[in-house]
Amino acid sequence: MNSEEIPRLTEQLQRAGLRPTVGRVGMLSAIIQMGDGYHYPEDILRELLRQDRMGSITTIYRVLADLSAINFLQRSFDADGKAKYRLTYEIKDAEEICLVCEQSGRRITVHDRELRAQLDHLARLHGMETSTVPLLIQVNAVTAFENSDFK
Repeated sequence: MNSEEIPRLTEQLQRAGLRPTVGRVGMLSAIIQMGDGYHYPEDILRELLRQDRMGSITTIYRVLADLSAINFLQRSFDADGKAKYRLTYEIKDAEEICLVCEQSGRRITVHDRELRAQLDHLARLHGMETSTVPLLIQVNAVTAFENSDFK
């Protein structure tokens, strides 16, 4: 990871509503350096220790939960039911929102980072996760169009 990526990660964490702590930025940095694919929490801890960064498995799990909640990480489970994590594509572009009509399937894409961060934050406040990229919002455009003055 180069020195230019740290401010970008810091900014993205702030936009998502999380303080960019040393632990969060350090873990994201380590996961980025580990490369694509899924990583187990113990592997992430080993990478942090290899880089001479302090860490504990408890901290790893707490930060993984924080980063998963804001869609920086995607969680999956292996055949034994053990959680593993990978970076989502949102870390590069966390702004895409798609409005999808339930009847016609018509789609409108909106790029607005602040709106996306607000929607993600609101979902978290109500115990929901917005884990898809892009964020899909279902609408009923046909009914709305029929009831409008735009006939």
